Amino acid sequence: MSSTNKLAPIPHPPKKPVVGNMLSLDANAPVQDLARLAKELGPIFWLDMMGSPIVIVGGHDLVDELSDEKRFDKAVRGALRRVRAVGGDGLFTADTKEPNWAKAHNILLQPFGNRAMQSYHPSMVDIAEQLVKKWERLNTDEEIDVVHDMTALTLDTIGLCGFDYRFNSFYRSDYHPFVESLVRSLETIMMTRGLPLESLWMQKRRRDLAGDVAFMNSMVDEIIAERRKNAEATEAKKDMLGAMMTGVDRATGEQLDDVNIRYQINTFLIAGHETTSGLLSCAIYAMLKHPEVLKKAYEEVDRVFGPDVNAKPTYQQVTQLHYITQILKESLRLWPPAPAYGIAPVQDETIGGGKYKLRKGTFVTILVLALHRDPSVWGPNPDAFDPENFSKEAEAARPINAWKPFGNGQRACIGRGFAMHEAALALGMILQRFKMTDHKRYQMVLKETLTIKPDGFKIKVRPRHDHERGAYAGRTNVATSAAAPLAPVATGRARPSHNTPLLVLYGSNLGTAEELATRVADLAEVNGFATKLAPLDEFVGKLPTEGGVLIFCASYNGAAPDNATQFVNWLGTDLPKDAFAKVRYAVFGCGNSDWLATYQSIPRYIDDQLRAHGATNAYVRGEGDARDDLDGQFEDWFAKLRPLAVKEFGLDTGFERSADDAPLYQIEPVAPSAVNTVVALGGVVPMKVLGNRELQNGASDRSTRHIEIELPAGASYRVGDHLSVVPRNDPALVDAVARRFGFLPDDQIRLQVATGRRAQLPVGDVVSVGRLLTEFVELQQVATRKQIQIMAENTRCPMTKPKLLGYVGDDPAASERYRSDILAKRKSVFDLLEEHPACELPFHTYLEMLSLLAPRYYSISSSPQGETSRCSVTTAVVQGPAHSGRGIYRGVCSNYLSGRRAGDTVHAIVRETKAGFRLPDDPLVPLIMIGPGTGLAPFRGFLQERAARKAQGATLGPALLFFGCRHPDQDFLYAEELKGFAADGICELHTAFSRGDAPKTYVQHLITQQKDRVWDLIEQGAITYVCGDGGKMEPDVKASLMAIQRERSGGDDAAALTWIDDLGTRNRYVLDVWAGS
Repeated sequence: MSSTNKLAPIPHPPKKPVVGNMLSLDANAPVQDLARLAKELGPIFWLDMMGSPIVIVGGHDLVDELSDEKRFDKAVRGALRRVRAVGGDGLFTADTKEPNWAKAHNILLQPFGNRAMQSYHPSMVDIAEQLVKKWERLNTDEEIDVVHDMTALTLDTIGLCGFDYRFNSFYRSDYHPFVESLVRSLETIMMTRGLPLESLWMQKRRRDLAGDVAFMNSMVDEIIAERRKNAEATEAKKDMLGAMMTGVDRATGEQLDDVNIRYQINTFLIAGHETTSGLLSCAIYAMLKHPEVLKKAYEEVDRVFGPDVNAKPTYQQVTQLHYITQILKESLRLWPPAPAYGIAPVQDETIGGGKYKLRKGTFVTILVLALHRDPSVWGPNPDAFDPENFSKEAEAARPINAWKPFGNGQRACIGRGFAMHEAALALGMILQRFKMTDHKRYQMVLKETLTIKPDGFKIKVRPRHDHERGAYAGRTNVATSAAAPLAPVATGRARPSHNTPLLVLYGSNLGTAEELATRVADLAEVNGFATKLAPLDEFVGKLPTEGGVLIFCASYNGAAPDNATQFVNWLGTDLPKDAFAKVRYAVFGCGNSDWLATYQSIPRYIDDQLRAHGATNAYVRGEGDARDDLDGQFEDWFAKLRPLAVKEFGLDTGFERSADDAPLYQIEPVAPSAVNTVVALGGVVPMKVLGNRELQNGASDRSTRHIEIELPAGASYRVGDHLSVVPRNDPALVDAVARRFGFLPDDQIRLQVATGRRAQLPVGDVVSVGRLLTEFVELQQVATRKQIQIMAENTRCPMTKPKLLGYVGDDPAASERYRSDILAKRKSVFDLLEEHPACELPFHTYLEMLSLLAPRYYSISSSPQGETSRCSVTTAVVQGPAHSGRGIYRGVCSNYLSGRRAGDTVHAIVRETKAGFRLPDDPLVPLIMIGPGTGLAPFRGFLQERAARKAQGATLGPALLFFGCRHPDQDFLYAEELKGFAADGICELHTAFSRGDAPKTYVQHLITQQKDRVWDLIEQGAITYVCGDGGKMEPDVKASLMAIQRERSGGDDAAALTWIDDLGTRNRYVLDVWAGS
């Protein structure tokens, strides 16, 4: 078209000679290309399709105007015109002025009305039951091709409801021949574009099209003829075919002829199964991508349909699925199966306030895919899936003609009510019965034929358990049962009665040693020992001489855990050589080899001191390395200790767990109750959050938070101390775990403990499943081989069980599989449950597997000199792709803290540092502080303290601060404050940046660059502090310091190691480090 024609004001993309914009669109995805152009060119543009202009409109204001049926009528052109080869003058492909369109439209209004829907409902249930029965019979590892099965569902439904024909798609491995012919025909029609010489290379396609159309017509004609033979059946049948064969158009007094009835049936089969199958497929995809939506969908289905899957849903129940309907409508918004429709002006028109002129008959495409994402209607994030867009309030407030998945006016889809009822019923029956898994983490790829639908979308399902459905629907019964007396808890096998005393002691800050001690104490109690479990500090000066003593202890930066400090100090006093002559003991140490200098130091010290003072070591000290397979190392050690213990005490019973033992917990559903109060463990108290701000700027893709905490009355701290925080597990993870076991987080239960067993979880009190999983247990710890063994014992599936057992054998191959697939990828028990849905692990067994949720320690990043009633912590928010490959890993406490806001409460306690990480009392003592990233935290407190001392008149000794981060403009934490300290003479600031324009530099490189200054201060008696990553950073820093010492002294590596170890012994090289990733 020339630039002077009436379309000149309408934008258009560049075009090529002859073909114009014909090749501007991807032949496989033309509608998606149009949507892309709409974003680039705006709400209206035009294309030159080999000399024929097509106007594309996607903006709501213009679509609203173009929806006036007096001015614009449906245009059956392009691909839709070519569909007439199959649909003839059926409702979908007829021109509005064709006589058969009005005749058929008038006749078919009744069989698509509300009363007719009620008569079709049993047939819809019939087909939906075939779908769910097929899925129920699948093996757990079998995939479901969602589009295939939804196509089978919708085709069979329209076949049975429309003309009493059963395609029996669920009883065949392929599609029915009619469907195969239909799909081939539509593919050929969509491939036809009118390009030069196209007729030559599509000759075979066109012959096949003619053959396919002849076959489909013949089949439908036979169905019509068969019905004609039986006049009584024709009168009796209340389906669509019956209505077409007997209905009379009131306007003309005429009936439909058999040829037109054929075309209507073809039309119903095309439109009825292509569109609804796409809708259902997209809705399933959306729910799997939005767990919060899926949760609400389950809740509604279980509330409306109830837990009995054998009870057929009624028509009225389906009409009560309001949220399911919102999901379907929102799916139609984002992925309308019919993504565009054509109209044309009845006469010359001006639209857009006189801005755009359209000639009579101009082909205008309403791009529904763009209309449904118009920000002026759907807000600033129109691509987001949100069923609340179709709440009653939202729909009432929305302008008309903003949502048009069914077309416009009298030419809108006559079967929209049929499709929505069918889809709601199908989704409801699927959700009532199955848990669906997006095992491939599918991302939407749309395939375009006559409609759009997901391409290659596959899922897995497992049947939901009865109690899972009851979790939503059975609460009334649960409440009733809660008032009944509690049944006695099973006691399992008879408990041996030898009552040999066994004292199990632990020293633990992070919970690992305590968890192992609790596990052993419980096992000992089941096997007849008179067991006592306690912290080491409770037995200062009173180790028993009867029975045995088992000690589980960790080290914390070379110091004893908080609950073992007094015990360790007591061992270091002037004890008699035979102080423990009658004590029989064994020690297992927990540690992390990332910091070798202090690895196992406290367990080793306890073992040495007990033996040195006469105690009998029942078995060699065990070592568990958190950097490796700690639980496996414990199991190996304990397996060798058990027979020795049995022999030592002259017992005839094993030290084993029996299959006859009652489970630790019995779970009783109860009515919601406000009685339960969980008492914080470890002395923690509520503390108020005063502020929470981001320290990194917007250019960074990471997060570090500065969090201000108000201390309770009477609490105090010193620089270098830690704040021990009890975290909470991520709500999304808690929800997923609860649902895996058939609960909602709000469901209330009561735990009862087996007789003679020791429990750490709240027993006897009402507690919600969500609170239990949020506040009490670790959900992300790496699965141990023992736990995987238990999972295998609770798996019957012949495919899953060998996979789990493959990790737990004694052979090197099993050990390597465990290390590479579980340990290296940090897979938790829940990760494995998600990977292996056939595992039938009971919830009570899962709870027994889990450790108590341990507190996390944060260096306090402030000084009490500023304000004694508050402190701050600095935390890097740990978040990134999970090593397991399953979604995003979120650090428990850092993400919990990052979400706290001013006024929120956290449970915490100040813990005194045990690693000598203190400022010296003498302010003249030189300091060397090394802390990259959040390792800076304690040094910020040090510097604030030094500034306060200086303000009070003290003279300060020299201090070096080596700080490292990625980029000076992104994560230079407290940059202005640190620069201020340097300017005021509080410290000398040296910064290393590993990103940006300068060469990559780390703190160890700065130490080497400043070696003269560093050595000078060390010679003056400086204390060197290192805080941060103990896996890589601290060893590199130590290596740099040792290199400086070798250079200055002329000594060798051994001498340098002795030198730095001596600094550590004299608290002149002190560490506050954590495990490296």
